[in-house]
Amino acid sequence: MFGMNSLWLMPTEVPATAAPVSVVRLVLPEGEHITTEIAESFAEQVRAEGGGVPQPVLIVISGIASLSRGARAVFSRSRSASAIALVGASAVDRVLANFLLGGEPPACPTSYFGDEDTAVAWLLERIHGS
Repeated sequence: MFGMNSLWLMPTEVPATAAPVSVVRLVLPEGEHITTEIAESFAEQVRAEGGGVPQPVLIVISGIASLSRGARAVFSRSRSASAIALVGASAVDRVLANFLLGGEPPACPTSYFGDEDTAVAWLLERIHGS
C-alpha cells in the first residue's frame, strides 16, 4: 500500500482561537509509474480522510517516473478536494504537473508549487479567503 498521511496545521495568519485546519498530504511514490489503479487508491484515501467533506489536498509529485492518462482522469474528476496544491522540485516534476493539469478542467482550485511551505500557504488562503 502506498503511504499517505494527514497533517493538522495551525496557521499563524488566523486568531489563536481558530480551529486547526486539516490538510491532506499525499506523497506519490518516488520512481513509481502512477497508474489509474494507484490514483484511485489515493483518491479513496482522500475521500476516507475527509469523511465526505472536501478537504484541501497537498500532493507531492517529486520524483515520480510517469503519470498515465487514466491517473490524470482520476485526479481531475475527484470531488474530494476543496483545493489541490501540487508540489515538485524539478523541471520533470513541472512537466508532469502540467500534464496532470492539462486534462479536464479541475473541479476545484489547483496549482503547482516548487515548495511545500508556499503550497500550504496557498491552500490556507483558499480556506480562509485571504
